[in-house]
Amino acid sequence: MSSAVHSERAFSNEADASIHSRGVGVLRVRRYLPFAAFYFFLNHAGLPTGLFYTTLLSPFLFIWLYLQKCRWLTTKFLLVLSPFMLAHAMLGIPDPANYLWTLIHWWTAYIAVCAICWWLWKCSNLGRVFNELIVMNFSVTLIALAIRPTPLRTLLWMDTSPIYGGPSVLRLNLFTHEPSAYAELMFPLLIYAVLGLLRQSTMRNLAYFAMILLPLMLSQSFGGVSISAAAIAVALFAGRRQLLRSNRSRMLLMGLFIAIGVLLIVPNTISARIFQVISGNDGSTQGRTLFAFIGAYVVATSKSIWWGVGLGQMKMMDISSLGFGLTNGVPDEVAGIFAEFGIFGVSLMLAVQGYFFFKTKVYRNLFQLAMFIVAFSQQFTGSFGTDVQEYLMWFLAFNNFFPEFSMRHNTRVEASRA
Repeated sequence: MSSAVHSERAFSNEADASIHSRGVGVLRVRRYLPFAAFYFFLNHAGLPTGLFYTTLLSPFLFIWLYLQKCRWLTTKFLLVLSPFMLAHAMLGIPDPANYLWTLIHWWTAYIAVCAICWWLWKCSNLGRVFNELIVMNFSVTLIALAIRPTPLRTLLWMDTSPIYGGPSVLRLNLFTHEPSAYAELMFPLLIYAVLGLLRQSTMRNLAYFAMILLPLMLSQSFGGVSISAAAIAVALFAGRRQLLRSNRSRMLLMGLFIAIGVLLIVPNTISARIFQVISGNDGSTQGRTLFAFIGAYVVATSKSIWWGVGLGQMKMMDISSLGFGLTNGVPDEVAGIFAEFGIFGVSLMLAVQGYFFFKTKVYRNLFQLAMFIVAFSQQFTGSFGTDVQEYLMWFLAFNNFFPEFSMRHNTRVEASRA
């Protein structure tokens, strides 16, 4: 009798401890969620193009990081750029004021990335934060759909035809400066939702996947969607034994292929723009890839193909004569780095990415592998050098925040159970 009572009390204590730990985890998520929601939804709201609240708050973020013992940040930043700054000074800087202003802009992005990365390290349950963001984003998407037929649609929707040409198509962008930037915010959420669904094919995970897929498709950023799909396909192939062990997972994957086929066959605004991109009549896709690199080459060779023209100097050059719809900039990160930092800048960037790929063993975690492919591909098809979200995707790729997606995770669990 006493042993039974003792066992019952022990079980009760373990249950209370488990409930308490879950409660603490929820409280921690609730504490971090407002910051994540502000960054996801409101970082650009009400500001001019190219300006973010993380930029405006960077001096305060720098002070906060200093108080968190993150010191020498500016020194490290300047040390990395010092060889290029010296080379540009020797080659001649046509507009030093613009060079300094652009350098400060890069510093603000660098500080913002450091602050958000510190926040990610402190967040104990990033998966729960991702799920909360998916639900919130879906709720705002429903509001956007409700106001789409009204004049209020300009608040959350954007007609990109005046910019890139082609027929008038409304694309969801919420409070970001363009739909592709909004889609970029959703890439980590999409990868997390897809891998989670294939790992555990539950109705709850299926709902998360559907809730993130709808706004992503409404943004019609099909370049980013294609990159994400390719990254997920590579991760799926690498972890096929882990993700496709059950018949339910295989059926879900088959159903997804069927749904994509139906979406392409049935006439709708999404399929219309997909065929527009495939036919090569979409100025957005061409401007972010081939045309951007041609323009960057023209800019870089005007000063030094090895060192580039220098920070901010590309804005002074009019390349509209190329006939690609580009004026004084290129909408592509690698092309922009090539124009301003030359071959040495691009080589250093790719070398650092390759080093951390092997250093952090990205290939051992499906989420990290997919994020690496997305970030690596995204820099060749869009983005820009001070894109905070781009660096956060790299940070997610080089850190194992989701050990449940490790390709050796199940093996270790089975060994421990044996």
